[in-house]
Amino acid sequence: MLQINFLGQFKHSLRIIFLGLIAFLSTTNVFAEDTSKEFWPEVDLWWKATPDLRFSSFLPFTQNVESYYREGSFIAQADYSWGETKKIFFMRLLDSAAAEKIKSNMIRGGYLTGKSLDDKGENYSEKTVFGEYHFRVPVKGRFLFTQRLRSDFRWLGADNDYSYRLRYRWMVEREFTGKEISYVPYVNIEPYYDSRYDSVTRMRLIGGSLFTWSKRYALEGNITYQYDSHSSVTNLYAFAAILHLYIMQ
Repeated sequence: MLQINFLGQFKHSLRIIFLGLIAFLSTTNVFAEDTSKEFWPEVDLWWKATPDLRFSSFLPFTQNVESYYREGSFIAQADYSWGETKKIFFMRLLDSAAAEKIKSNMIRGGYLTGKSLDDKGENYSEKTVFGEYHFRVPVKGRFLFTQRLRSDFRWLGADNDYSYRLRYRWMVEREFTGKEISYVPYVNIEPYYDSRYDSVTRMRLIGGSLFTWSKRYALEGNITYQYDSHSSVTNLYAFAAILHLYIMQ
């Protein structure tokens, strides 16, 4: 009965995702000419201090394909997991060096600093403190369904103008394994509420996969489509290439 309830919740959430996406895109001009393509290389470092506590740092970059405009960021964060899922479920997650039993809850907090490169941050600079809550549910077919609620508290530009964003992400992933190899395809969708405009201004769709063959290394690639109603670039397409490095205990 519990498994049926989980499956029903999963299907209901998927309906909300797609109906919400259709409703959002139906009120916008998705096929506007303001379109850009970017490349997002990134290096992530992960260290599991205890079975429940983990620290990580990210070094992402943004490279515009047409104009060669670049941005760089640094992110430091920590997360803590707890709680038993109703169904025992082992999986090598996107940010885990080895398969482990999935815990139903996770909180994460961190700090981000970023700026545009080559112009000393004159075009863009940001400092952000963020917090996240993740709720994870194993569903039929060995899929993992995760809901993530995130708050960004931001200080933008040279004047450190304060604003905040609320983000709600739905994600589905599944692990396929071979001899010492793990392949995890995933898809997620995330709307952004921005206090500067008092509305949902951004919708982001991501599909990709993680490929792991070592306890110390993993590669991840994904393709992003982003619609932003209040940006000079309404439609953004990006390819991300991420190298994950794991510090062993």
